Amino acid sequence: TVMKKMGEREPKLVAITAAMEDGTGLKRFHNLYPERFFDVGIAEEHAVTFAAGMAKAGLKPVFAVYSSFLQRAYDQILHDVCLQNLPVVFAIDRAGIVGKDGATHQGIFDLSYLSSIPNLTIMAPKNKWELSDMLKFAIAADYPVAIRYPRGDACDLWKEMRAPIVQGRSEVLCEGTDVALFAIGTMVETAWKVKELLAERKITATV
Repeated sequence: TVMKKMGEREPKLVAITAAMEDGTGLKRFHNLYPERFFDVGIAEEHAVTFAAGMAKAGLKPVFAVYSSFLQRAYDQILHDVCLQNLPVVFAIDRAGIVGKDGATHQGIFDLSYLSSIPNLTIMAPKNKWELSDMLKFAIAADYPVAIRYPRGDACDLWKEMRAPIVQGRSEVLCEGTDVALFAIGTMVETAWKVKELLAERKITATV
């Protein structure tokens, strides 16, 4: 839905996938903007270099890919996109544990390997509204951005907690005086539950 809306506002926005059109939710974008949608097949390395070339030419490429398959393109992310500081957006689906998808699909390495790459900003939303805000932020950025999000339905808690996205700045969801809990992405919900358990013991936590 966000890609559809952004496609209306940003004529230079293009979407790339590697044989994951349905899985990454790009079918509607493809139907609306067929000339701005590219499925390169099972060739993640090529997809990243392809996105780099598009960004170099002035387009706004979003590469939607499963976390476990993006790791095939580590060298291209580093060399073709990030060392050149090109504005490519990596929409990383299935980040984290994905259950019955199987051992080859567990997206458990992306935070570690992406954080070693220069010029790359990594984001992970706490809920569906923040995912929308992060994607808009990433598309507007003039540098590479990776957004990782889990499989399935996005969290729908904290609709009222929607601080503007600012690079390098965290959001304070609540303030306590005894401990502070730092969390990113899906772990924010876990941190919130921990905060409530601590409150039962008269321990107040900042999240």
